[in-house]
Order: sequence, then structure tokens, then C-alpha cells
Amino acid sequence: MLSVVITSVNGYRSVAPCLASLERQPDRARMEIIVVEASGDRTATRISAEFPTVTVIPHRQPCSLPELRSVGIREAKAPIVATTKDSCVFERHWSRHVLAAHTRYSDAAIGGAVEHDAGNSLVDRAAHLCEYGPFMLPFRPASVRSVPAPNASFKRAILQATCGDLLERGVWEHVLHARLLARGMPLRLEPSIVVFDTRRFGFVQFLLQRYWFGRSFAASRIATASTSTRALWTAASPFLSSLFLWRYARAAVRGRRFGLFVEAFPLLVSFALAWSVGEFLGYALGDGGASQRVT
Repeated sequence: MLSVVITSVNGYRSVAPCLASLERQPDRARMEIIVVEASGDRTATRISAEFPTVTVIPHRQPCSLPELRSVGIREAKAPIVATTKDSCVFERHWSRHVLAAHTRYSDAAIGGAVEHDAGNSLVDRAAHLCEYGPFMLPFRPASVRSVPAPNASFKRAILQATCGDLLERGVWEHVLHARLLARGMPLRLEPSIVVFDTRRFGFVQFLLQRYWFGRSFAASRIATASTSTRALWTAASPFLSSLFLWRYARAAVRGRRFGLFVEAFPLLVSFALAWSVGEFLGYALGDGGASQRVT
């Protein structure tokens, strides 16, 4: 059995294709689908009417994506729990590949590819490279230090035993990954497990998303850090843009998309700067409500 937890914050038009693609999975009978819905409109009601076998958990108060995700994970009942977001659709045999990978491997978490399926806009393609460059096909099966939140799956008993307190706090996925690795729980990336991200962005919209995400990331990172460590990260953060650009270039080369890196370079510079500014302010001033603005 597989529980699929979907965070839904962008309305029915976004989550309906996601649910429809899950309903078409050949192993649908072996899946529990949970939508934690916080769009602030009638989306929860529409999901219940159009997808009656889906469990919908309305969540009206302001909440971050990892907090919503944690609500769904705590509700899940299957031995394997997968996480995704409302803008993703799934390869035809996605659930079968997830279950097969967890049968084959003992890794606590197994992730897959996140491919771009949001049209040919340069902004959208650059945004996808920023967010999911390390998880674009092609790649080989490998042990890794992180898996993509929109295409991650966990052995639920291990996750709850190892990270139960973190789930209660609703932390970002990099904190979960660090805890699992620190406790000797390996993570794995499998190319057969594929989702497609259909989210589209305007330039300013994604620039703000990078800023808010960077600030939220930094604030969560210093939650348990010493004063000296916080000061060091704050001082280093203005120099992060070059590091991000190097990472984008590396992902583009590995994913055979270096032409995209060259074409989108001015956009990528802007996105890297936005994250760096957000991370600097996150270290210096804290979250400032950033986590609730990341969608």
C-alpha cells in the first residue's frame, strides 16, 4: 500500500489534473490519496465532489507547505508514504515504480525525477532548472543527500520513529533529510520514478518565490544554530549567488541542457541574487512570514 500526500495551495485548476493522473494509475486500488487543502476557496468541496475516494483535509489558517505536508504524513496509514504538490502529474506507472523501489531497497527515503511540463516559456524553463536541476533526467540510480519533495517517498515507520518531532514542527525537507542521514538512514534517487511539474510562473512571481524560499530556508537552518554559526552564515550569504550559478551550470551540463543555461543566464543571475538576499535576511532577521508565502 502507498499513501500519497498532496499539498494544495493553488486552487482546483491546479490540483484537479494532479488527482486525475493519480486516478489513472494501474495500481490505484493500492493507493490512499490525501490532499491537505489550503487554497482559501471552495477547492476542498470540489475535490470531495469530483474525487470521492480522496481524503481531503481542509486547512484554513495560514500555514507553510512543510506544515501542510506534515499534517498529511501524520494522517497517512500505508507503510510507504509519498509526498507531492498540486502542480505535479505522474508518469503512467509512477506508483508501481515507487512500491517496487521500496521493496528492492532498504533506503529510508527514495526520490525520483521531476521533469518540466509547463510549456516553452524561458522563465518557466529557467525556474525549473533553479528548483529541480539536480533531479532532471537523465541520471543513474544512486545514493544521495536529498530527494525532491514533489517526488519523495518514505518508509513511514522509519520516518516517524526518526523524525516524529520534526514532523510535529513542520520543517522543510532538507531538515528531514539531514536527520535521516545523521541517524544512518540512507536516501536514494531512482530514475524510473517520474513526475512532471506543470506550474507556470511570471518573472516577478518566481523572483519573489526565490526570495521567500531563501529567507525561509535560512530561518529554519539557524533555528538550533549557535550565535557564532549564525553570524558566519550571515556574513557568507552575499557570496552565494556565484555558488548557485555554478550549481545551475552543473545541473544543466549533467542534464544535457547547457544551451538552456546560456540562453537563460540573465534570468538565472536574477533568481540566484533573489535567493541570496532572502537567505541573508533570513539569517539576520528570521523568517518574517516567508514560509507562508512559498507556494
